[in-house]
Amino acid sequence: MSATRWADAVGTQLAFDDFGAGPVVTFLHAGIADRTMWEPQVAALSGRYRCLCVDLRGFGESAMGEVPFSRRDDVAAVLDAAGVASSDLVGCSIGAGIALDFAIEHPDRVNRLVLVGVAPVGFDAPDPGLDALLDSAREAHEKGDYAAAADFEVRAWVDGPGRREGSAPEWLRDKVRSWILPTFAVSGWSMSVPLDPPAVERLGEVTAPTLVIVGTEDADVVRAGCEATAAGVPDARLVTIEGSAHLPNLEAPDLFTAAVTEFLEP
Repeated sequence: MSATRWADAVGTQLAFDDFGAGPVVTFLHAGIADRTMWEPQVAALSGRYRCLCVDLRGFGESAMGEVPFSRRDDVAAVLDAAGVASSDLVGCSIGAGIALDFAIEHPDRVNRLVLVGVAPVGFDAPDPGLDALLDSAREAHEKGDYAAAADFEVRAWVDGPGRREGSAPEWLRDKVRSWILPTFAVSGWSMSVPLDPPAVERLGEVTAPTLVIVGTEDADVVRAGCEATAAGVPDARLVTIEGSAHLPNLEAPDLFTAAVTEFLEP
């Protein structure tokens, strides 16, 4: 494992790990995780790729800072700190949204794009099951019951709204709880400057070859968002991972890594 490296960004520093050597693959984690969610993929890929795993601002070891910022600029700051002109980019959930935005704003810096569980900013679809769980999480958070809020988030994203509670492996549910709880004390999320116009209106601008991956047990809105992204991005491919919810790279690591490896191979 590499030592933590740091990228200077507006108002903060961003932690990232730098593993292996070869063509560069940059990993952006989900909003219920941190950079360690990619350990199975790093173990599989770092023998022939250079893998950069980033803690997004406000997650893991990366402090939020106290000034407005752009998450696209944060990605650029990590690539600059690593001395990388362009990279393959793999993102999950919020990380997929950031990767998509970055590919639109900086097409010259993205070689290939892998979007996992993506719902482009501006995309919406009805999902009463997910909405009910997230409403319960917000209510618990407002009452200061962070443990209950984390449980509802795990239920929503790790098990998936369509499966019974506890469907996902208990080790994964416990791991996600440990990732979520520290984020409840972080403020400043609204200081992020969005892409304008939003990505949902600009899917046709993506020039990088794109693979979209979604678990069959993910939320309805996420599956719809992935389908819309694959349809809107020129020549994008859509892969579904059977029996997985929002974190297919951890719930079905062999299937996920095989799909990504096949896509990344020249």
